[in-house]
Amino acid sequence: ITEDIKEGCSIIEKQAELLKMKFGSAWPGENKDNEIVSIPGLRGREPKEITLKNLSKIIHARVVEIVEQVYVEIKNYGHEDQKKKLIAGIVLTGGGSKLKHLKQLVEYITGMDTRIGYPNEHLAGDSDQEIASPLYATAVGLLMNAIENKGRNPIYQEETRNEEELVLEGHPEGRTIQKVKGERKSVFDLWSEKLKDFLDNAE
Repeated sequence: ITEDIKEGCSIIEKQAELLKMKFGSAWPGENKDNEIVSIPGLRGREPKEITLKNLSKIIHARVVEIVEQVYVEIKNYGHEDQKKKLIAGIVLTGGGSKLKHLKQLVEYITGMDTRIGYPNEHLAGDSDQEIASPLYATAVGLLMNAIENKGRNPIYQEETRNEEELVLEGHPEGRTIQKVKGERKSVFDLWSEKLKDFLDNAE
């Protein structure tokens, strides 16, 4: 979307991103023709005037294309089959979901219930308001997935020795028992070892 705004309005990417975030809308019908935003000109050039209607038309065209492609994938999955129907609808997440009127446009194209997904729905207590933004949905989801997998995946549970391991050693007066502090390995070390073993065996 940002790239389309950049090309369509002949402005730099940073300005295009700011325009999208501050004035962007997925529904061009709401903007009047006389609503104009002025972009400062680069290196002494004249400021550039862009109508919000034109901006929303550029955004609308790309969003419609994206949503229609997603909907084709949903239909290919078998959404129209009664047993595979997505009765809970669509959840929009990520920074792009904050685009004005996106929810309504998705509902209009797909005919499915749509809502914005906020990551704080899955966080305990009074989470930081900043983290509550859909922008952080992917990051929070990945963290939750890692925590969930930690309990199930054996690679997280491996270690070289227990915290305290009893070791029998030979001694002139008999055998003695010595406590040895175990060494825990990081997940990265464990993955590295597994990869090394795999490559060794492959040879």
